[in-house]
Amino acid sequence: MIDLSVILVNWNTRQILQDCLESVYRQTQGISFEVFVVDNASTDGSAEMVRRQFPQVRLIENETNRGFAAANNQAIAQASGDYILLLNSDTIVLDNALAKTVRFAR
Repeated sequence: MIDLSVILVNWNTRQILQDCLESVYRQTQGISFEVFVVDNASTDGSAEMVRRQFPQVRLIENETNRGFAAANNQAIAQASGDYILLLNSDTIVLDNALAKTVRFAR
């Protein structure tokens, strides 16, 4: 059973995506969660970075830029969390905010 599915859509934001993912994994304790990155045909090495540094992420690689809504829908279709969070890659998670939000929602 997974509490939260975190979905990030990416297009050529490798460094800020890396920072975001690091914060999600560093700042989320006390809940079960899965993370999806939907890469919309980035050319900056984003997908390679995710594969190398975050092998636990469920990476969906699109051959074309399908846009924000379609990319989110791809991951939502595979998500198994009780809650789904659409998170922008320029976000830095602080203070166990995701777990606090899930507990508040419950």
